[in-house]
Order: sequence, then structure tokens, then C-alpha cells
Amino acid sequence: MSTGDFPSPLCHFLAQLEELRSADIVDMDQVGRVLVELAADEKYLGPLIAAMPSESAGGKWLVKPERGPRLVLFHRPEGVMAYTHSHDCWVAVAPVRGVETHQRWDAVRHEDGRAEMRLADDRAMQRGDVATLVPPGDIHNHGHVLGTGPSPYSLILLGDDMYLFERKEYDPQQGTWRNLAPGDPGRSHR
Repeated sequence: MSTGDFPSPLCHFLAQLEELRSADIVDMDQVGRVLVELAADEKYLGPLIAAMPSESAGGKWLVKPERGPRLVLFHRPEGVMAYTHSHDCWVAVAPVRGVETHQRWDAVRHEDGRAEMRLADDRAMQRGDVATLVPPGDIHNHGHVLGTGPSPYSLILLGDDMYLFERKEYDPQQGTWRNLAPGDPGRSHR
């Protein structure tokens, strides 16, 4: 993937990300910092947001190589949260507009499908905030909670194509979990 194939803000972001990825260990705080910088670029992201339907959930891939980091601009409408899930690769989420509720969970899975779930972090994020997660601590859900502010448009940066991995999906209310086979996107919203 050549960075010259992307608009200038993405070229700059990808160059910074590549520099961070060249280290022996990826510094997720620094990954979060460069993602927040890109999320603040209203000149670049504003027209992309304007083209997205506000009444439905959906995303626009900005960077989607066959392997390696990929970036999507994603919107969830009012009151829509994702199911609790893992990615099995690192992930960073940074709001561009609106309020993104992000919840990180600790889970103990049992072979019979039961899960002991504990909410480890619950944040209402706005522009300038970021959540970064690394497996096995990447169990989370995010989206919009009614009454917290406008629904979010957020950048989601994945360390790789999560659909290549066996992931997990959780239901904290029921105290259950299930495997998601490679390619299975799981349930969209709860």
C-alpha cells in the first residue's frame, strides 16, 4: 500500500503509524495520539460525515489493505450500541463528532457458554478522547447512549483484518459468550 494513494491527511497519518509500527512493541498511547490528531481534521472528515446517512449505522473505509492496519469512519445513530465483542487484534477508537460511549469489560469464560462479566471502564468520549485496546484486554462495546449528547461519528483503527481471527461475542446481561468463526461479523447492535 503506497501512502501516495490517499488524501494528504491520511498520508500523514499512515506515515506516522508506520513509524510507530516499526518499533519492536507498538506504543498504543502514541497510536491513540496520532488517531486523535486525524479525528480533529474537520476539513478532511467533515465532507465524509456529511455524505453518511445520520439515521442508520454504517461506515466508510478510509484505509483497507489486505493485511495490516485498517481505518474506518463509523457512525451509530441515537441509542444504538454494538454487541460486546473482541477483535483479537489491537484497536483504537477516537470520536470525530458526537459522544461515543465506550465500555471495556473483563470476562471469565466458561466452556458451557457462561461468562462472568465485570465492567472495567465506562466512558462517554468526545473529540480529543481515545480508547486503545490490546488482546486479551480488547473485550468492549461502543456506540451511543440516549441522553449523552449527539450520536457519534468515530474513527476506528484496527491492527489487522479482525475477520481473519476467531473472535468472541458476549452478552453481559445474560452472562453468556459465543465464538465467532473467522469471517463472522457477529450481531451488529444491541
